[in-house]
Amino acid sequence: MDPVSSRARFGSHLGLERITLVCEHLGNPHKDLRFVHVAGTNGKGSVCALLAKALAAAGYKVGRFTSPHLVSYNERITINDVPIGDGALSALGETVDRACQTVEEGHPELGNVTEFEYCTALAFCYFKEMAVDVVVLETGLGGRLDATNVVTPELCVITPIGHDHMDRLGGSLEEIAWEKAGIIKDGVPVVLGYQGSEANGALLRAAKERKAPVYSLAEWDYQPMGWDLTGGRLRLPELSQEPFAISLLGDHQLDNAATAGLALKCLQNLGWQVQEKHIRAGFTAARWPGRLEVVSTTPLVVLDGAHNQEGLSVLAAALRNLHGEGEWAFVIGMLGSKDLALLDHLLPLGKRFVLTQADSGRIAPMPPEQMLAYVESRGCVGEIYLPAVAAVRAALLTPPVCVCGSLYLVGNIKRDLADLGIVTQ
Repeated sequence: MDPVSSRARFGSHLGLERITLVCEHLGNPHKDLRFVHVAGTNGKGSVCALLAKALAAAGYKVGRFTSPHLVSYNERITINDVPIGDGALSALGETVDRACQTVEEGHPELGNVTEFEYCTALAFCYFKEMAVDVVVLETGLGGRLDATNVVTPELCVITPIGHDHMDRLGGSLEEIAWEKAGIIKDGVPVVLGYQGSEANGALLRAAKERKAPVYSLAEWDYQPMGWDLTGGRLRLPELSQEPFAISLLGDHQLDNAATAGLALKCLQNLGWQVQEKHIRAGFTAARWPGRLEVVSTTPLVVLDGAHNQEGLSVLAAALRNLHGEGEWAFVIGMLGSKDLALLDHLLPLGKRFVLTQADSGRIAPMPPEQMLAYVESRGCVGEIYLPAVAAVRAALLTPPVCVCGSLYLVGNIKRDLADLGIVTQ
């Protein structure tokens, strides 16, 4: 069994002891790298994509580490948007696996090294070997005890905090924010995306304790200018009087772009050679698959991996912008750990609900029968189709179509788009 699948069964165990020891056995590759560290509940992947593209446009060799992947594991580790090759993944994987085994044998009291810890260490080794100039590093779960938190970054970014992983991070937004704030390091500047008052208070307290300068989007001069299927526009007067264009869709992506813009302004202040033209080029080029991604306009087919309260609320608002209520055919698959009440955000928008589940995934899916019962109890039209590709094929008979509920499902469908006769835009 390969290290990824063998370690996936160990689940996620927060803590820095194992990753610290693994990195020591590998020569602490992360200590030779520069980082922008990004945490948050929603939007962190989009912010990472925007930052990485702008820095690459400025001539930097940019490593980017994100999770989860949609289609290929290689997507998690990229340099200037090119995923790690199978050969490098295999060769470095063997080296990292040996280090993991050494730690496990020497410290059985710490338990097994997890898949995410393994992948994080592999990414550090790859980025060092390839001599990248900077790594845009996305946390996995939380922040304080997340495997990525062994680094000392040049800049921290925290995107909006929402209700997710509450069994692991805390029962309130304040508790979750405190865990995310764990990435803030002594004296290292931190950029805050829009936050609710509970989360914002916790983040500001953490920054004050660590004497970290705070740059908040709520206090920055930012003007969203709307979006449509061609992309969005926003004005960031401290960077330029002319509007910036992005290819990502949704009001939330305008906020994410503004957060990335503020982060790039901070990097400018720190001496990084990033000019307005680089930010424009990066923002236009940035893509983040599976997040309000339009894969077809005729018929209209949207993929979105939103899977928590805030994410589904944002998705609903974006879909209203594209079509009226009661017009969408939804293809929905959720993880078994999710609350069925999350579907309430989508119910007013749907003319039919096609319930399914991803063909694979590390976490058990929600049985479609449970979703069907919930949808029908709310007076909506529901039906079950398996496998997932059959569900999309059925929904395509009554477009527009939105596939949502989990990134596992979105990844599943992205692999099958050609079989569905959908040529991506």
